[in-house]
Amino acid sequence: MVNTTARIAREQPFKYPMAGMKSHEVTVGVYDVAKKTVRYLDSRREETIAENENYLTNLCWSPEEDYLYIAKINREQNHMWMERYDVSDGEFDTVLFEETNPRYVEPCDPMIFVPGHPDQFLWFSLRDGYKHLYLYNTDGQLIKQVTSGSYEVEGFIGFDAKAENIFIYANKESATGRAAYRVSLKSGEMTLLTPAKGTHTVIINPAGTAMIDIYNSVENPGTAKVVDIAKGKELATLYQLSNPLADYAMPGIQLGTIKAADGKTDLHYRLITPPNMKAGEKYPTLVYVYGGPHSQLVTDTWLGGGNLYFTFLAQQGYVVFTVDNRGTDNRGFEFESCTHRQLGTIEMADQMEGVKFLQSLPYVDKDRMGVEGWSFGGFMTISLKLAHPEVFKVGCAGGPVIDWKWYEIMYGERYMDTPQENPEGYANNCLTSKAKDLEGRLLVIHGAEDNTVVWQHSIEFIDACIKAGKQVDYFVYPHHEHNVRGIDRIHLYEKMFDYYETFLK
Repeated sequence: MVNTTARIAREQPFKYPMAGMKSHEVTVGVYDVAKKTVRYLDSRREETIAENENYLTNLCWSPEEDYLYIAKINREQNHMWMERYDVSDGEFDTVLFEETNPRYVEPCDPMIFVPGHPDQFLWFSLRDGYKHLYLYNTDGQLIKQVTSGSYEVEGFIGFDAKAENIFIYANKESATGRAAYRVSLKSGEMTLLTPAKGTHTVIINPAGTAMIDIYNSVENPGTAKVVDIAKGKELATLYQLSNPLADYAMPGIQLGTIKAADGKTDLHYRLITPPNMKAGEKYPTLVYVYGGPHSQLVTDTWLGGGNLYFTFLAQQGYVVFTVDNRGTDNRGFEFESCTHRQLGTIEMADQMEGVKFLQSLPYVDKDRMGVEGWSFGGFMTISLKLAHPEVFKVGCAGGPVIDWKWYEIMYGERYMDTPQENPEGYANNCLTSKAKDLEGRLLVIHGAEDNTVVWQHSIEFIDACIKAGKQVDYFVYPHHEHNVRGIDRIHLYEKMFDYYETFLK
């Protein structure tokens, strides 16, 4: 990084190993507050793993705090060891169990110990294809799979008073919503606690007998109720929000599904249409895209997961469309990981199915279609603009990944392997080599202090455009990182809107 506020600009180095390069070597230290000493765990045992560039994740203390549990993942991220260490001396104790997957393993949650049973814990895993909970003992023996089915457990809430039942979030009722359930640890029986449509957050009392249910949906700006869990009875309504936008000319917001490019997988979309549309009139359309792992943009929430920027665009006469392609979250491991080693390929094919759907709508102007996205969405925006210049008249890409070999090691190698292992995948989705295909208007925006997608990405893309004789529009936010936050975000919205008004509308 370069600090340009100093009269003589100063360099500000930071560690950023890129895919295929030397990685960090890390360990875990336990600090003794009384003795003011640090004891490091013996996590670099050569007899277990032949390298030191491992990931030490999801740390968890045992209930007695005499052991520390670590989900250790190899650099390839296809093998996980659940390890236990003795805190008193830092020595390795045992491997409880292992998980492997030819694509990747990605534990995101520490183990959850069962109250009153210090020898039992719950573990999240996608080993059967969906994120579910498994009950283990501390000898590493699997007692049972607690939840199962073609849905995702999206979060753990807590236990009831006797730890006979757990409370969880899951999208079993709807892939775009989230409901709360009580699950028996003994039988696995699930009881739906939040039948109302939408996305729920609950606060459960310590006994597990009552809860506050806070939820909203596309149709409902927000509700909070007190519920007797045992009787399934509503005790009180704390609030029912009225529509805070009732006095504005509001667009239509519709959630629906289309088929993916494979012809069989359902994809969820959000369609925002201008208020008071006129029969026979065609409107410019903006495809807003992210499309990467751990994202879900289309949700059964107020405004459908969108924001007031989209509302404003619709009020100005734009159709705004988003579809969650394969490669995004909360739809199972195959749905998300099918893009492995080829980021951008399947995602783009699915986005073009969304375009086909848009082109079938009588009010969409096929000749005035734009695409916008940030980060992974910036990568997708430029990919779509270069591959389909006949479709997208305008593109606006923020903080875009241009070449995955310049991205950081953990994310890059999880989803693409290394450039040495997957040269074809990296080459196929390198955008500098495709700059020659640029047609029409493209605005690239980057924060000069971006420490996620480093500035190098867009700088090299601009250079490739120059060498290819292609004109491209470029704007830099000098003192912002990976996104433009605070009051300057107003400037960002104005910049993008003015671009659409000039070149799309």
